[in-house]
Amino acid sequence: MRNLLKIIATFTMLGFFSNANAEGYCNDGIIAEEDANGVITFKGSQEGANCSFAPDEYTVKIYKMALCTTAPTRPTTTDTYDVSSCVDIINSPDGQDVNLAAGSEMTLSDATRPADGTYPYGYILMANTFGIKAKKQFTNTMKTYQDGTAGNYCWTKDATAYTSDSNVEDGGWTDPTPLAQCGGAGGTAGTYTEILDAFDTDEYITGPISVLGGDITADLITDANGLVVTATQTADRLFAIQTFIPIEPVVIAPSSTEFTVSFGVNQAASLWYYEQPVGSSEYQVYAIGSGPFSTYMSAN
Repeated sequence: MRNLLKIIATFTMLGFFSNANAEGYCNDGIIAEEDANGVITFKGSQEGANCSFAPDEYTVKIYKMALCTTAPTRPTTTDTYDVSSCVDIINSPDGQDVNLAAGSEMTLSDATRPADGTYPYGYILMANTFGIKAKKQFTNTMKTYQDGTAGNYCWTKDATAYTSDSNVEDGGWTDPTPLAQCGGAGGTAGTYTEILDAFDTDEYITGPISVLGGDITADLITDANGLVVTATQTADRLFAIQTFIPIEPVVIAPSSTEFTVSFGVNQAASLWYYEQPVGSSEYQVYAIGSGPFSTYMSAN
């Protein structure tokens, strides 16, 4: 039997990651809008809002991926997850880096063909780090937080930060920001690595969230004990369960030779920013961080 697994990045699905809004403010037509050329226009006050879009590159590290005959049990702060009903499709103790870009396709290693059958559930164990490379054009004036350069473009810089650092009210932002740059069309994007250590303030679990292909839950845990963390900057793994039913369970047939996992990255990047001063058309940008994405699994 052939053991073949492909990861395909797409533009078609929404998901759950980060404290970005999963509805996608870039396409609501009221607060912000992204045109057919990918140019974003902000139309009002952005207080409490985020704008998510597709990055140029998006890197994740996968340790395990599995299909399950019954629903896995999510971890808690006192009990680890139960995946006894699951069969591994990928098992990489050291993890394997996957660089996703819109329309890209690649084959993963350490893949095993699961037994024939119908699988209504699946899970992924991955690192809680996301490498984001993006350059985005705006019709508004975008300024590097707080006293940096300004222009109609913003791009990522080579840097690393925690998601919990995105709370501007805590006064943790550095002036000027080391994570992003705004200016003219000639800017060159680097890779910003975001460590997802909280989904929102003091929130380390999320879901179920409805996505194309089912529902998804996600939990921030540690590899050492498999328990949900209770503080920022302590997680080192993300445990995500996807329920495929009632949409479409994964069916492994005797003729199946290819297992495909499509990652929707249409909203996998989001801005850390705010409008300043109030009522102006200038926007302070601190970072282009991780936004939501989801998965869709199928066998052929």
